[in-house]
Amino acid sequence: MRNDEADRRLVPLVGLIVCCGLVALAWAVSRIAATPSLPALHHPLVLACLVAVASGCTVPIRIRAPQGISPTSAAVLVSVAVLPPSWVVVCTALGVAAGRLVAGSTPVKVAFASAKESLGALGAASAAAWWGLSPALGSTTHLTRSWATTALALCAAALAYALVDETLPVPVVSLAERTSWRRVVRRGAGMRAVVKAATLLIAMLTVVVVAIDARLLVATPLAVLLLHSGYRRRLHLAEERAAWRQLAETTDALNDVDLDAVVRTALSGAGRLFAARLVEIEFQHGPQRRLVRGDEHGLRYDGPADRAPPRTDDGVVSVPLGAATTPAGLGTLRLGLTGAALSDRERYTLRTFGSALGTAIRNAVAYAQVTELAARHEHDATHDPLTGLANRRYLRERLAAALSDRRSLPRTALLLIDLDHFKEVNDTLGHSAGDQVLIEVARRLARGAADDLVARLGGDEFAILLTGPTAPARAEHHARQILQVLREPMDLDGIRISLRASAGLATADGNTSTEELLRRADVAMYQAKEHGQGLCRYDRSRDTADPDQLALGGELPGALAARRYTVAFDPVVDLGSGTVVAAGATVRWGQPDLGDQPAQRLLTLVERSGWLAEFTRGTMDRALAAARCWRDGGFALPVSIGISSRSLLDPAFPAEVRRLLAAHQVPADLLTVELTETTGATCPELALRALHQLHDDGVRIGFAGFGTSDAPLSALLRIPVHLVKVDHQSLVAADNSPLALRSLIGLGRDLADTVVADGVSTEAHRRTLWELGCAAGQGRLFGPAAAGADQLLAALRRGCDGVVGALVPRLHPGAHVVRMPRLRRTGSG
Repeated sequence: MRNDEADRRLVPLVGLIVCCGLVALAWAVSRIAATPSLPALHHPLVLACLVAVASGCTVPIRIRAPQGISPTSAAVLVSVAVLPPSWVVVCTALGVAAGRLVAGSTPVKVAFASAKESLGALGAASAAAWWGLSPALGSTTHLTRSWATTALALCAAALAYALVDETLPVPVVSLAERTSWRRVVRRGAGMRAVVKAATLLIAMLTVVVVAIDARLLVATPLAVLLLHSGYRRRLHLAEERAAWRQLAETTDALNDVDLDAVVRTALSGAGRLFAARLVEIEFQHGPQRRLVRGDEHGLRYDGPADRAPPRTDDGVVSVPLGAATTPAGLGTLRLGLTGAALSDRERYTLRTFGSALGTAIRNAVAYAQVTELAARHEHDATHDPLTGLANRRYLRERLAAALSDRRSLPRTALLLIDLDHFKEVNDTLGHSAGDQVLIEVARRLARGAADDLVARLGGDEFAILLTGPTAPARAEHHARQILQVLREPMDLDGIRISLRASAGLATADGNTSTEELLRRADVAMYQAKEHGQGLCRYDRSRDTADPDQLALGGELPGALAARRYTVAFDPVVDLGSGTVVAAGATVRWGQPDLGDQPAQRLLTLVERSGWLAEFTRGTMDRALAAARCWRDGGFALPVSIGISSRSLLDPAFPAEVRRLLAAHQVPADLLTVELTETTGATCPELALRALHQLHDDGVRIGFAGFGTSDAPLSALLRIPVHLVKVDHQSLVAADNSPLALRSLIGLGRDLADTVVADGVSTEAHRRTLWELGCAAGQGRLFGPAAAGADQLLAALRRGCDGVVGALVPRLHPGAHVVRMPRLRRTGSG
């Protein structure tokens, strides 16, 4: 309840009590005026003084409380015993008014106290008269009653007075303090009961004294004063103990690590302890000052101090928060008090409370900071700092929990995603651009995965823990939907780029461990990357996990640095004449511990190792050295070198090729840079630019594996192609479908100057290819594969059937091959 509302309800209540008191006083005055015989005036005067002394001697029953204990009841009961009821009411009203005015009470409090005590006196006198008590100082001066009747009547009077005295102030105090009437009744009830019992005893003793000698009535105010002094000290000590006990309980309640709980406890505790109508706590909380305002009944405002509504309470006292050693500016505690100023003890209590509150706030803030720091460290330990996604550690924890839960096991699947050609973005546009790509990819994956956990494992590798699908087919469908978000091109510093990703999916079964599920997803991802499938689901029959490959990857960096690998050459033979027209460079591991390794497998490991530039440079250096050796031996054979599409994204690659050609003094048209068809179809603009630079320098461009992919012709037409190499799988299928091979060779002749068949192993294949229009081929038919440069030179010098440079006889002995010139196709962007 707000102050103005409480005041509006308090005024009529106090007015009603005052009116009732005036009615009782009017009744008493009218009775006195109508009474023929009056007591001696000095007796009512003495009793009025007695009431005034008793009313003015009020002992507060708790710190800063507007309610107190006074021995007024003793004076009233004495008056009831010795005076008629009308005189009792008048003496009480006059005495209470005089005593309260002397004590410095306000007029409203004087009127209320006088009215209350008048009604109490009327109730007490009426109860005593109803019980048969005759006043000792009435129309006669002697006792006309028995002692038992007097004692019982005084007890009835005391009970009636207590009923009025305990009832009338309760609603007034409850409204004034905005507290419950039960709390008002319980407050100091024990002390008031003791005082009322003592006053009853004084009243009985007074009756005895008056019975002995009425003149002894003059000593009654002094006796009441002495009684008040004794009880005042006792009650003061009790009040001190209660105040310190309440202070200890309140400060103990502040020992909480929750800052909001501390300020709420401080509001209610300060409101009860100091009987404050308003409690304000202002302190530094983060970047701004926080103000909390309320009282013992609840919170009124909690927010920035500069936005708080203005304060309407007067009589505000302030104390700084914290002890003397607390840094300045911690905060301030303000109390809105009613009544007299604080005593010295109360000020000391307030300072003690402020110090305890400052310590509690500082501890709560420190705990909150420590908790926040621990939470931040925990978050940093389980999340990627760049993208904000979960990291490998958190993924493993969640994955282990999902696999251990038999209920979620059938729904658990892991999707591993690796961005294709991401290294080229870093190498070309810088790591800052690469970070932007990773952040955008993380955002898209989180959007596409919805409630599934998305993690970044490192570099350009991401993982998604799928817990919704119940079957592998549904998990694959869900994974494809997620990967769709990566197909949309993204703008990067004004450059529009498209990303492609390879993903592997593995589903859990009853015996799958965390490590095994990660391995299966990784195997599936690299199968997707090698075959250009986008998404590949783990298939146990295709799992090529090999310890030798792991060992090879471990030795690869050192081997590449020391060039512990060999470059061999496969001759490319003119199918009609049998003469060697070119040579294809092939890289072999050739180490005795791990044996010979396929070129494609070795190239895949090199791409993952980060040594691609050094590997490509070393391979080209050896190939051009072989071309110079053959040229010096009289055979100007072009050499073809297979390169990774990632090499084309290196801006320095064309210049490095020119440098190596100049270093070996080999013409540019003796070098063929050979790509796979899939690589060419997915060439970004930077790779196309590099190919055109090489073409302009005279370097020939070749395609290997022609006819094995689904690359669109529009993509192939963008590259200046000189040579296409038909894959050996097409030769195997030629026996069943020569028409398809004829179409493939015809398409190759339309795209390039020369068509080379790879994997020619029989004379039948040679003749068929020649008849279908294929000009050249390579394979086992033309000698041992992967010969060294010197071995190939020796074979050229030996020749075949007396023809130097031939490895096999002519298809048509005695005939000469006459080739019709054809228009050379120029590459277009």
